[in-house]
Amino acid sequence: MRCYLTSSDVRTLKECIERIGPDRYAKEYLLKKMIYLHIYIEDLTPTQANIIKQTMLSIGSDAVVNRGSIDHSADRSDCLVFGSILQIKRLCEKLKRQPFKLKDLSEQIQKIVEGFENDCLYSGGSKEEKGDS
Repeated sequence: MRCYLTSSDVRTLKECIERIGPDRYAKEYLLKKMIYLHIYIEDLTPTQANIIKQTMLSIGSDAVVNRGSIDHSADRSDCLVFGSILQIKRLCEKLKRQPFKLKDLSEQIQKIVEGFENDCLYSGGSKEEKGDS
């Protein structure tokens, strides 16, 4: 028995999953829990930044916002959202139901996630891996 730290790049994670041999339906789901995304969002109002921060905390992750967002002493804030693919998708679902133009932001984030999935998770994969049976 031994253990070691492995790389967190998509290819290495796919190889590790294949080597272990889980149920084929679990592979994509597991990858979406393992891979973390970091999405930088510019020029938010303090209200938008606070909603994003609180939403990320509610789904088990976090976001970096300007400290002046809390008391609105900052006029604007950039934001760094980070979490697993599944957490970022949950963020999008929750932001769709929020006011303050967060539905539009949710759609932008969703496109980023979908682009990442298509480029990194499904590239070179079979139709079965892509869910196109």
